[in-house]
Amino acid sequence: MILGDLLDARVLGPAGEDLGFLVDVRLALDTLPDDGPPAGEADPDDAHPEDRALSDQVRRRSRVGRARVVGILVSPRTGTSFLGYERTGVTAPWPVPQLVRRRHRGTFLVPWDDVAAVGQGEVRLARGYRRQDAALP
Repeated sequence: MILGDLLDARVLGPAGEDLGFLVDVRLALDTLPDDGPPAGEADPDDAHPEDRALSDQVRRRSRVGRARVVGILVSPRTGTSFLGYERTGVTAPWPVPQLVRRRHRGTFLVPWDDVAAVGQGEVRLARGYRRQDAALP
């Protein structure tokens, strides 16, 4: 299954109750050991200075491993995306972040381990699933 097929799917609780729509999938990148060049040799990642690091922890592209699914974002009101505005530090252009967050109020993150089944246009959560804050720092 392609992750895009999950977007806008109905999310059902363990008893079949409607919880909303799957609006996003949260991923994490695994990192590999840093096998940088020996001292005194050029770093091939420096050949493209316009490229930005993935994060403060992952400066070298060669350290990026596989992506894994961490969880799903469930919105009770809408099937549209956050458009990146789930990040708490994004405040511009005003009033876009405020409007998107208002539209998605009540949205929560469900860890992937709490997903019981994935079907065509439907995701069913396991008994005892956890609701976590959907905001990113």
